[in-house]
Amino acid sequence: MGCGTSTGERSIGAASPIAPSASTGQRKDETASPEAPSSATLDMVVGCLADDTVSKVAWPSVPSSWRSEPGGNTSNVPVVVLDVGKGMAKVKASFFKLFPCGRFMTVAEFCDDNADLVGRCVLVIHGGTEHSKYIQEAEKHMLTQHLAGGGSLLTIASGSTFCGCNKGCLGLLPFFAHDRRNWNRGTGQVTMALSTFGEACVRSLQTLQDAEGIQSQYFNGPALVPMMGAEYQALGGPLDLECGMGVPFLTYQTEMNECQSKTSLLGMPAVIAGEIKPFGGRFVAVSPNVEVGTSQSSYALIEALISWASMGIESSQLGDSRSRVENIDAPVFDQDALTGTFRDGGALIKLSPASSRLPAIRQLSQEGGFALPEGRRLVLVDLGKGAEQLQEIFGPLVPDAEQRPIVEPKALPSFLRRTDVVLLHGGMANEHAERLGADGRREIRRHLHEGGSVLGICAGAHWLSCRDLPLWGHAFPALPHDNANWRRGVGDVTVSLTGEGQRILGLADLPSLRLRYANGPLLVSWVPEAYNNYQPGRMPESTEPMEDVLIPCASLPTPIAVFSDCQDDRIEGWPSMKGHAAAWAWQSPSEGRAVVLSPHPEYAQTEESRLLFRRLLLWCVR
Repeated sequence: MGCGTSTGERSIGAASPIAPSASTGQRKDETASPEAPSSATLDMVVGCLADDTVSKVAWPSVPSSWRSEPGGNTSNVPVVVLDVGKGMAKVKASFFKLFPCGRFMTVAEFCDDNADLVGRCVLVIHGGTEHSKYIQEAEKHMLTQHLAGGGSLLTIASGSTFCGCNKGCLGLLPFFAHDRRNWNRGTGQVTMALSTFGEACVRSLQTLQDAEGIQSQYFNGPALVPMMGAEYQALGGPLDLECGMGVPFLTYQTEMNECQSKTSLLGMPAVIAGEIKPFGGRFVAVSPNVEVGTSQSSYALIEALISWASMGIESSQLGDSRSRVENIDAPVFDQDALTGTFRDGGALIKLSPASSRLPAIRQLSQEGGFALPEGRRLVLVDLGKGAEQLQEIFGPLVPDAEQRPIVEPKALPSFLRRTDVVLLHGGMANEHAERLGADGRREIRRHLHEGGSVLGICAGAHWLSCRDLPLWGHAFPALPHDNANWRRGVGDVTVSLTGEGQRILGLADLPSLRLRYANGPLLVSWVPEAYNNYQPGRMPESTEPMEDVLIPCASLPTPIAVFSDCQDDRIEGWPSMKGHAAAWAWQSPSEGRAVVLSPHPEYAQTEESRLLFRRLLLWCVR
């Protein structure tokens, strides 16, 4: 590994008196001694803060306990992202995609209400310029307790610098930012490579490195270097370090040097990691801005680092999160499992169905033709089709015109009653967002939150789901899967009702039916923790700040129909659709009800499709 130095490079052999010695500290009542050094010399960059120099040392292998990575998905590992002066909205906008199920807190909130968090989670400290205003001696003491008690810390960019030992910084972790005066190295994408230690400790990244390289965005990130334990302790470092210091897991393979620093970024550590004795708390310091423009490479990198860092947390705190979440390649819906995801565009995962069952329709008898119960209405929101076309489509389904009024989005605030079912028809979801605007969006969310019902078909279902797009509904806990390939075709498909769908709709004699499909979304369940985290979704930057309605989610939605067969050659995307949910139902904690359908029961109507639509409507009516 090559590295420049401001005073010339010096090599330190394995037998050098200042080379770090192997540690035999205790970790969770087990001896975790490093393995014997290999015969080959392992070069590692280290620094001396006193004269701001960097050197290379020979280093033995890391402890064997560092080499084990847990299997499975770590999205349920307890992660707490601290807002250190950025503002919670900006912090969530940056980190929600990386930690969809994380907890987002201010520093004060963590310090004041931390009984269940200190030593029991992975804390994340972002970059910025306000750290010293929010993290002082009392907060440093809390962070020290957290690490010493077995918790973990992930720092990013200037957040890493602040937690290090430079002058004016916290002095918590055993590294510093080299040549800090020349901080403005540049911005752009950088490539990183696994060090010898990274290859041993985060082996899951090897495949990514071999395939496309490990990449991240870089915005004047610090040139971090680990420091010797003796210097760290002499400066008042509060932690007892396994191996005596931190080690680099990844190194920079891209030069960033617009400021013409004497030290090249090439070969310098991009990620430094270490462990605290005696209870195995771990820290990971990241130099680049992995949260910016999050890519699949960033997801994989953070997943691996969180996985490694969380190994210091007591397994009792993680519960069975790693074992109960299983990545899958194809959708599965049965009495024991349903398909979900953790993030917009994320991989499919297998989840356990909701423990509480949805209520069934109370009254099914319809004498003298179909009609809604007295005082109930199906409110058709005109999102571009026009009143005449909406009347033509939905008139045969709800014959009484007084029970199916048609309204413009701007009329919703003064028109809706709590007992109404709001219907959002098909079309284009982005156009729905524009026509509804901030006021229409807020009114539909308020209606559902206060116990009303909504029914979305095709684009209406897509808008009700959760996407990180301006003015999206974010009202139903589901996400569209593989939305980049949304042009799947227009034609007829067969859907099969699930057991729960047949039960709640009273359709035991209708196991399957044919419906018209027109490029509808493939919605998958979103876990409640992630759904609750990012409310109320994202507004356009030009929109004035406004109070929005929060719709809490305590349970997964229920799949009530799945795509089961297709003999129509016009549906070119059928292979990717088969087995996915065609319709979902959900009840909010305030007993508001929502149904989303990908196909169209209102198009090419048959006796069976009319029956399905009316039963869905009656379930929403309550």
